[in-house]
Amino acid sequence: MDALRLGNTALAIDIYKKLAEQHKTDNIIFSPLCISTSLALARKGSKGNTTTQLDQVLHVEKVKDVDFGFQTITSDLSKISSFYSLKLVERLYVEKTLNPLTDFVNSSKKPYPSILETVDFSCQPEETRQQINNSVKELTDGKIENMLEEGSVNAETKLFLLNAAYFTGNWMTKFTESETKETPFRISKTESKPVQMMNLEARLCLGYINELKTLILEFPYCGKHLSMIFLLPKDIMDDSTGLEQLEKELSPEKFVHWTNPSMMANTKVKVSIPKFELKGCYDLKPILTSLGISDAFNEEAADFSGLSESKGIALSQAVHKAAMEVKEDGAEEADQTRSRVLMHKDEFIAEHPFIFVIRHNKSRNIIMFGKFCSP
Repeated sequence: MDALRLGNTALAIDIYKKLAEQHKTDNIIFSPLCISTSLALARKGSKGNTTTQLDQVLHVEKVKDVDFGFQTITSDLSKISSFYSLKLVERLYVEKTLNPLTDFVNSSKKPYPSILETVDFSCQPEETRQQINNSVKELTDGKIENMLEEGSVNAETKLFLLNAAYFTGNWMTKFTESETKETPFRISKTESKPVQMMNLEARLCLGYINELKTLILEFPYCGKHLSMIFLLPKDIMDDSTGLEQLEKELSPEKFVHWTNPSMMANTKVKVSIPKFELKGCYDLKPILTSLGISDAFNEEAADFSGLSESKGIALSQAVHKAAMEVKEDGAEEADQTRSRVLMHKDEFIAEHPFIFVIRHNKSRNIIMFGKFCSP
């Protein structure tokens, strides 16, 4: 499982860095686990160089049983779904005339439940698009609408990769709503915008990256199955969002090291974080192609003979939408006793841009990844 976790973390950071290049001063939110899981199913149906490229981009060359690894993660997440509003929609839509091989369909059911879906692109592309949009809207409790824009599929569409993710959860310790105050959030050295800032004091895990002057805070959600991990530079040191140096230094190895519990201290922290709602919509095809998955999107080069006997089939598109809310709701009241207020406290005041992840603590996989730059 370690090899798969490291592979998933590596792809998460690869995609984040590509998105950060394109959206230097914009907010970002995406679900790396959704992307890894649906790509792993596409990989299962691939052969030859198409598989090699998918293995390299998924960073799974050292994983003994990729399918079982994803099956375990999916199963673990389904067991905790009642604790949170966590909706992950992962789909590989296959044009029905490709007649997916029975072996492929049957062997995919357990590791990738509900991910494979045969649809009628060739005769009813517009009806199929609307059905997909209705399905995604329903599966995300109405949070993700109009997943596929008009014209995004046509009669020539053969394989279509789609991911949608929505998350909101109750914190282990709730923020008192009356303590939420309008506060300026600095989006650069010279500009700020108002946010609703949530405030509390609690015992949490806090770390510090000396060379990058960056604080790391782990804030668990109810049940401690998931945590939100914040990476906050002490100040805005560049002429952009203050995240440039951190984004440049970010690597899978460093991320794993920085967020290791042994690098953090359990301490009393005065926390201020903005209340926010983020939405992101991304065309993954150019991103995945630039990372090295070129054959899978190219009809001349793609080899999906493990999925269908039809020739010349390739991934037409890969689209991703994600949404997330951060608000006060939590399980336990914060300890408000006066004696605590007088004692030494560390501070974590997120009044300027930060990077964050939602981590599944058992498998240490990143479910959501993003940055908050601008209210």
